[in-house]
Amino acid sequence: MTESGPDANPTAQPHGATSATVDPAATAPTEKKGVAKWVPIAGSLAVAGVLGAGSLTGWFGIGDPSVGDCIQLTGETEFSVVDCGSAEAEYRIVGIQAEQQTYPTFVDDPESCREFATTEVALWTGSDMMTEEGTVYCAEAV
Repeated sequence: MTESGPDANPTAQPHGATSATVDPAATAPTEKKGVAKWVPIAGSLAVAGVLGAGSLTGWFGIGDPSVGDCIQLTGETEFSVVDCGSAEAEYRIVGIQAEQQTYPTFVDDPESCREFATTEVALWTGSDMMTEEGTVYCAEAV
């Protein structure tokens, strides 16, 4: 039975019910201060820097030539992608060998780029460790 009237207790709970009070300060997010505030920002900037440097230097295969791209030799086994209309363009990539090879295997393979009829030069690129597999590009003169 419920009580009514001026003597009734307005905060009374039904039998068996419990009341819990919530402290608003306990549920509010705490404000980060000092170093804790800057760690996520610095971490994000570091990741962005690594990704940016990697994309500019070719760490992720970005900058590798595609069929139709032109290249300029910059060393015995090194080349860079250049605009096909520029004076620096020496060769145009006509194919990329499906199978990767180590550099010693590439040097000893007389069949490199045979499947691309217009090939005048075969170029190998890979890691500095020439015992790891790299990609063979087949090119013709521009």
